Amino acid sequence: MKTISVSPKWKAAAETISKESGISLVVGIPDSGKSTLSKYLTHYLTHVNRIVALIDCDVGQTHLGPPTTLGMMLYTDPTDPCDTLKPHHMRFIGATSPAGHFLEIVVATKKMADKALNLGAEAVIVNTSGLILGVAGAELKLNKVDLLCPKYIFALQESSEIEHLLTYLERRHTVSVFRLPISAHAQKRPSEVRRRFREEKYREYFKESQIVKVPLSQVGPKGYVWCEERNVRIDAIKNLLLGLCDSEDCLLALGILQEVDLEERSLHILTPLSSNDGKMVKTVQLGKIKIHPDGQEADVHSAL
Repeated sequence: MKTISVSPKWKAAAETISKESGISLVVGIPDSGKSTLSKYLTHYLTHVNRIVALIDCDVGQTHLGPPTTLGMMLYTDPTDPCDTLKPHHMRFIGATSPAGHFLEIVVATKKMADKALNLGAEAVIVNTSGLILGVAGAELKLNKVDLLCPKYIFALQESSEIEHLLTYLERRHTVSVFRLPISAHAQKRPSEVRRRFREEKYREYFKESQIVKVPLSQVGPKGYVWCEERNVRIDAIKNLLLGLCDSEDCLLALGILQEVDLEERSLHILTPLSSNDGKMVKTVQLGKIKIHPDGQEADVHSAL
Protein backbone atom coordinates (compact mmCIF):
# COMPACT_ATOMS: atom_id res chain seq x y z
CA MET A 1 0.00 0.00 0.00
CA LYS A 2 2.93 2.34 0.55
CA THR A 3 3.76 2.19 -3.16
CA ILE A 4 0.42 3.51 -4.45
CA SER A 5 -0.74 7.10 -4.75
CA VAL A 6 -3.96 7.57 -2.75
CA SER A 7 -6.28 10.39 -3.77
CA PRO A 8 -7.89 12.59 -1.08
CA LYS A 9 -11.30 11.14 -2.05
CA TRP A 10 -10.06 7.59 -1.43
CA LYS A 11 -8.79 8.62 1.98
CA ALA A 12 -12.06 10.40 2.81
CA ALA A 13 -14.00 7.26 1.87
CA ALA A 14 -11.80 5.15 4.14
CA GLU A 15 -12.22 7.60 7.02
CA THR A 16 -16.00 7.51 6.61
CA ILE A 17 -16.34 3.74 6.90
CA SER A 18 -13.75 3.56 9.68
CA LYS A 19 -16.45 4.99 11.94
CA GLU A 20 -19.18 2.67 10.66
CA SER A 21 -20.07 -1.00 10.63
CA GLY A 22 -21.68 -2.91 7.78
CA ILE A 23 -21.16 -3.78 4.14
CA SER A 24 -19.56 -1.68 1.39
CA LEU A 25 -19.46 -2.50 -2.33
CA VAL A 26 -16.65 -1.48 -4.68
CA VAL A 27 -17.89 -1.19 -8.27
CA GLY A 28 -16.46 -0.07 -11.60
CA ILE A 29 -15.65 -1.11 -15.13
CA PRO A 30 -12.81 -3.61 -15.77
CA ASP A 31 -9.31 -2.37 -14.96
CA SER A 32 -10.53 0.66 -13.01
CA GLY A 33 -8.62 -0.22 -9.83
CA LYS A 34 -11.36 -2.00 -7.85
CA SER A 35 -8.93 -4.50 -6.31
CA THR A 36 -6.47 -1.74 -5.40
CA LEU A 37 -9.20 0.30 -3.73
CA SER A 38 -10.54 -2.77 -1.90
CA LYS A 39 -7.08 -3.57 -0.57
CA TYR A 40 -6.51 0.05 0.43
CA LEU A 41 -9.79 0.16 2.38
CA THR A 42 -8.93 -3.12 4.09
CA HIS A 43 -5.43 -1.91 4.92
CA TYR A 44 -6.71 1.43 6.27
CA LEU A 45 -9.38 -0.15 8.48
CA THR A 46 -7.06 -2.72 10.03
CA HIS A 47 -4.61 0.12 10.77
CA VAL A 48 -7.30 1.72 12.94
CA ASN A 49 -7.95 -1.61 14.68
CA ARG A 50 -11.14 -2.62 12.89
CA ILE A 51 -11.93 -6.25 12.09
CA VAL A 52 -12.43 -6.36 8.32
CA ALA A 53 -13.63 -8.99 5.87
CA LEU A 54 -12.67 -8.69 2.21
CA ILE A 55 -14.78 -10.63 -0.32
CA ASP A 56 -13.43 -10.96 -3.86
CA CYS A 57 -16.17 -11.60 -6.43
CA ASP A 58 -14.05 -11.38 -9.59
CA VAL A 59 -14.08 -15.03 -10.70
CA GLY A 60 -11.65 -14.38 -13.55
CA GLN A 61 -9.04 -12.16 -11.89
CA THR A 62 -9.53 -12.95 -8.23
CA HIS A 63 -6.84 -12.17 -5.66
CA LEU A 64 -8.44 -14.28 -2.91
CA GLY A 65 -8.36 -17.90 -4.00
CA PRO A 66 -7.85 -19.45 -7.44
CA PRO A 67 -9.85 -18.38 -10.52
CA THR A 68 -13.46 -19.64 -10.85
CA THR A 69 -14.03 -19.04 -7.13
CA LEU A 70 -15.21 -16.35 -4.77
CA GLY A 71 -13.01 -15.86 -1.71
CA MET A 72 -13.40 -14.27 1.70
CA MET A 73 -10.62 -13.33 4.11
CA LEU A 74 -10.93 -11.93 7.64
CA TYR A 75 -8.32 -9.33 8.62
CA THR A 76 -7.20 -7.96 11.97
CA ASP A 77 -3.58 -7.16 11.05
CA PRO A 78 -2.59 -4.70 8.27
CA THR A 79 0.38 -6.92 7.38
CA ASP A 80 -1.86 -9.87 6.42
CA PRO A 81 -1.70 -10.55 2.65
CA CYS A 82 -4.54 -9.37 0.40
CA ASP A 83 -3.38 -11.87 -2.25
CA THR A 84 -3.61 -15.54 -1.35
CA LEU A 85 -4.67 -18.80 -2.95
CA LYS A 86 -5.96 -19.99 0.42
CA PRO A 87 -8.46 -17.51 1.85
CA HIS A 88 -10.49 -18.41 4.93
CA HIS A 89 -13.62 -19.27 2.92
CA MET A 90 -14.38 -19.97 -0.74
CA ARG A 91 -17.37 -20.71 -2.95
CA PHE A 92 -17.16 -22.47 -6.32
CA ILE A 93 -18.62 -20.85 -9.46
CA GLY A 94 -16.72 -22.96 -11.98
CA ALA A 95 -16.34 -20.27 -14.66
CA THR A 96 -14.09 -17.30 -15.32
CA SER A 97 -16.94 -14.93 -16.22
CA PRO A 98 -20.06 -14.09 -14.23
CA ALA A 99 -22.22 -14.34 -17.37
CA GLY A 100 -24.69 -17.18 -16.92
CA HIS A 101 -23.90 -17.50 -13.21
CA PHE A 102 -25.62 -14.50 -11.64
CA LEU A 103 -27.71 -16.49 -9.17
CA GLU A 104 -24.76 -18.53 -7.90
CA ILE A 105 -22.58 -15.45 -7.51
CA VAL A 106 -25.16 -13.35 -5.70
CA VAL A 107 -26.10 -16.20 -3.34
CA ALA A 108 -22.44 -17.06 -2.68
CA THR A 109 -21.60 -13.41 -1.93
CA LYS A 110 -24.49 -13.16 0.51
CA LYS A 111 -23.47 -16.41 2.22
CA MET A 112 -19.91 -15.20 2.69
CA ALA A 113 -20.99 -11.76 3.91
CA ASP A 114 -23.23 -13.41 6.52
CA LYS A 115 -20.38 -15.68 7.58
CA ALA A 116 -18.01 -12.72 7.88
CA LEU A 117 -20.44 -10.80 10.10
CA ASN A 118 -21.05 -13.90 12.23
CA LEU A 119 -17.29 -14.24 12.69
CA GLY A 120 -17.09 -10.72 14.08
CA ALA A 121 -16.27 -8.57 11.05
CA GLU A 122 -17.10 -4.93 11.76
CA ALA A 123 -16.75 -3.93 8.12
CA VAL A 124 -17.22 -6.07 5.01
CA ILE A 125 -15.65 -4.88 1.75
CA VAL A 126 -17.06 -6.57 -1.37
CA ASN A 127 -14.85 -6.25 -4.46
CA THR A 128 -17.28 -6.85 -7.33
CA SER A 129 -16.54 -8.00 -10.86
CA GLY A 130 -16.11 -5.64 -13.81
CA LEU A 131 -19.43 -6.69 -15.37
CA ILE A 132 -21.45 -3.53 -14.80
CA LEU A 133 -22.29 -2.05 -18.21
CA GLY A 134 -25.43 -2.94 -20.15
CA VAL A 135 -28.59 -4.65 -18.97
CA ALA A 136 -26.78 -7.76 -17.68
CA GLY A 137 -24.23 -5.78 -15.69
CA ALA A 138 -26.89 -3.58 -14.11
CA GLU A 139 -28.99 -6.64 -13.24
CA LEU A 140 -26.08 -8.32 -11.48
CA LYS A 141 -25.18 -5.24 -9.44
CA LEU A 142 -28.77 -4.36 -8.51
CA ASN A 143 -29.50 -7.91 -7.34
CA LYS A 144 -26.33 -7.84 -5.27
CA VAL A 145 -27.36 -4.52 -3.70
CA ASP A 146 -30.87 -5.85 -2.98
CA LEU A 147 -29.56 -8.94 -1.22
CA LEU A 148 -26.55 -7.47 0.63
CA CYS A 149 -28.14 -4.14 1.64
CA PRO A 150 -24.80 -2.27 1.71
CA LYS A 151 -24.40 1.05 3.50
CA TYR A 152 -21.93 2.38 0.96
CA ILE A 153 -21.06 1.96 -2.68
CA PHE A 154 -17.62 3.12 -3.81
CA ALA A 155 -17.84 3.72 -7.54
CA LEU A 156 -14.81 4.08 -9.80
CA GLN A 157 -15.46 5.60 -13.20
CA GLU A 158 -13.50 7.46 -15.86
CA SER A 159 -16.27 9.92 -16.68
CA SER A 160 -19.95 8.99 -16.36
CA GLU A 161 -20.11 5.45 -17.77
CA ILE A 162 -22.03 4.05 -14.78
CA GLU A 163 -23.74 7.28 -13.70
CA HIS A 164 -27.20 6.00 -14.69
CA LEU A 165 -26.85 3.13 -12.24
CA LEU A 166 -25.46 5.30 -9.43
CA THR A 167 -28.24 7.86 -9.84
CA TYR A 168 -30.87 5.13 -9.66
CA LEU A 169 -29.34 3.72 -6.47
CA GLU A 170 -29.20 7.13 -4.82
CA ARG A 171 -32.88 7.74 -5.55
CA ARG A 172 -33.74 4.66 -3.53
CA HIS A 173 -32.29 6.35 -0.41
CA THR A 174 -31.00 3.01 0.89
CA VAL A 175 -27.30 3.43 0.16
CA SER A 176 -24.71 6.22 0.09
CA VAL A 177 -22.67 6.48 -3.10
CA PHE A 178 -19.07 7.71 -3.22
CA ARG A 179 -17.87 8.66 -6.70
CA LEU A 180 -14.13 8.09 -6.69
CA PRO A 181 -11.38 8.69 -9.25
CA ILE A 182 -9.79 5.72 -10.97
CA SER A 183 -6.39 4.75 -9.63
CA ALA A 184 -3.45 6.37 -11.40
CA HIS A 185 -1.88 2.88 -11.49
CA ALA A 186 -4.88 1.26 -13.23
CA GLN A 187 -3.93 -0.27 -16.59
CA LYS A 188 -6.01 -1.89 -19.29
CA ARG A 189 -5.15 -5.58 -19.60
CA PRO A 190 -5.83 -7.46 -22.85
CA SER A 191 -7.56 -10.83 -22.72
CA GLU A 192 -4.30 -12.73 -23.23
CA VAL A 193 -2.75 -11.05 -20.18
CA ARG A 194 -5.83 -11.98 -18.15
CA ARG A 195 -5.59 -15.57 -19.35
CA ARG A 196 -1.91 -15.79 -18.36
CA PHE A 197 -2.80 -14.44 -14.92
CA ARG A 198 -5.34 -17.24 -14.46
CA GLU A 199 -3.02 -19.96 -15.73
CA GLU A 200 -0.24 -18.87 -13.38
CA LYS A 201 -2.72 -19.07 -10.53
CA TYR A 202 -3.79 -22.60 -11.57
CA ARG A 203 -0.15 -23.75 -11.79
CA GLU A 204 0.62 -22.43 -8.35
CA TYR A 205 -2.57 -23.86 -6.88
CA PHE A 206 -2.15 -27.39 -8.26
CA LYS A 207 1.65 -27.67 -7.99
CA GLU A 208 1.54 -30.02 -4.95
CA SER A 209 -1.53 -32.01 -5.90
CA GLN A 210 -2.19 -35.73 -5.71
CA ILE A 211 -4.86 -38.14 -6.93
CA VAL A 212 -7.67 -38.49 -4.41
CA LYS A 213 -10.42 -41.09 -4.89
CA VAL A 214 -13.90 -39.91 -3.95
CA PRO A 215 -16.53 -42.70 -3.76
CA LEU A 216 -19.76 -41.87 -5.58
CA SER A 217 -21.60 -43.12 -2.50
CA GLN A 218 -19.97 -40.31 -0.49
CA VAL A 219 -21.33 -37.38 -2.48
CA GLY A 220 -24.92 -36.16 -2.26
CA PRO A 221 -27.50 -35.70 -5.02
CA LYS A 222 -26.00 -32.41 -6.22
CA GLY A 223 -22.70 -34.11 -6.80
CA TYR A 224 -23.96 -37.50 -7.97
CA VAL A 225 -23.71 -36.51 -11.60
CA TRP A 226 -22.11 -39.48 -13.35
CA CYS A 227 -23.97 -42.73 -13.79
CA GLU A 228 -23.76 -45.71 -16.07
CA GLU A 229 -26.92 -44.73 -17.95
CA ARG A 230 -25.30 -41.47 -19.11
CA ASN A 231 -22.48 -43.40 -20.81
CA VAL A 232 -20.16 -40.39 -20.53
CA ARG A 233 -16.87 -40.75 -22.40
CA ILE A 234 -13.76 -40.17 -20.31
CA ASP A 235 -12.20 -38.15 -23.14
CA ALA A 236 -15.11 -35.72 -22.83
CA ILE A 237 -14.68 -35.11 -19.12
CA LYS A 238 -10.96 -35.68 -18.44
CA ASN A 239 -9.40 -32.53 -16.96
CA LEU A 240 -12.81 -31.03 -16.17
CA LEU A 241 -12.51 -28.52 -13.32
CA LEU A 242 -14.42 -29.56 -10.21
CA GLY A 243 -15.42 -27.92 -6.96
CA LEU A 244 -14.98 -30.23 -3.97
CA CYS A 245 -17.41 -28.91 -1.40
CA ASP A 246 -18.59 -29.70 2.11
CA SER A 247 -22.16 -30.27 3.27
CA GLU A 248 -22.84 -26.50 3.22
CA ASP A 249 -21.50 -26.09 -0.34
CA CYS A 250 -18.42 -24.27 0.94
CA LEU A 251 -15.44 -25.01 -1.30
CA LEU A 252 -12.79 -27.23 0.29
CA ALA A 253 -10.57 -27.33 -2.81
CA LEU A 254 -10.56 -27.33 -6.57
CA GLY A 255 -10.01 -30.58 -8.38
CA ILE A 256 -9.21 -31.77 -11.92
CA LEU A 257 -11.10 -34.89 -12.94
CA GLN A 258 -8.79 -37.66 -14.18
CA GLU A 259 -10.99 -40.76 -14.23
CA VAL A 260 -14.46 -42.06 -13.49
CA ASP A 261 -14.13 -45.64 -12.30
CA LEU A 262 -17.60 -47.18 -12.68
CA GLU A 263 -16.47 -50.59 -11.45
CA GLU A 264 -15.02 -49.12 -8.29
CA ARG A 265 -17.72 -46.40 -8.40
CA SER A 266 -15.33 -43.59 -7.59
CA LEU A 267 -13.96 -40.37 -9.04
CA HIS A 268 -10.19 -40.01 -9.41
CA ILE A 269 -9.43 -36.34 -8.86
CA LEU A 270 -6.17 -34.39 -8.98
CA THR A 271 -6.35 -31.93 -6.09
CA PRO A 272 -4.23 -30.29 -3.36
CA LEU A 273 -6.74 -31.72 -0.88
CA SER A 274 -5.30 -34.59 1.15
CA SER A 275 -6.85 -38.06 1.03
CA ASN A 276 -7.90 -37.66 4.64
CA ASP A 277 -9.56 -34.28 4.00
CA GLY A 278 -11.15 -35.82 0.91
CA LYS A 279 -13.49 -37.61 3.30
CA MET A 280 -15.07 -34.21 4.05
CA VAL A 281 -16.25 -33.84 0.44
CA LYS A 282 -20.04 -34.08 0.28
CA THR A 283 -20.74 -32.53 -3.12
CA VAL A 284 -18.73 -32.48 -6.34
CA GLN A 285 -19.72 -29.51 -8.48
CA LEU A 286 -18.99 -29.37 -12.21
CA GLY A 287 -17.03 -26.49 -13.67
CA LYS A 288 -17.48 -25.00 -17.13
CA ILE A 289 -13.84 -25.26 -18.16
CA LYS A 290 -11.06 -27.81 -18.37
CA ILE A 291 -7.70 -27.27 -16.70
CA HIS A 292 -4.66 -29.31 -17.63
CA PRO A 293 -2.38 -30.25 -14.72
CA ASP A 294 0.19 -27.73 -16.06
CA GLY A 295 -2.36 -24.93 -15.62
CA GLN A 296 -3.40 -24.54 -19.25
CA GLU A 297 -7.03 -23.52 -19.61
CA ALA A 298 -9.41 -25.03 -22.17
CA ASP A 299 -13.15 -24.65 -22.86
CA VAL A 300 -15.53 -27.55 -22.52
CA HIS A 301 -17.12 -28.17 -25.92
CA SER A 302 -19.09 -31.36 -25.32
CA ALA A 303 -22.12 -31.41 -23.07
CA LEU A 304 -22.03 -33.61 -20.01
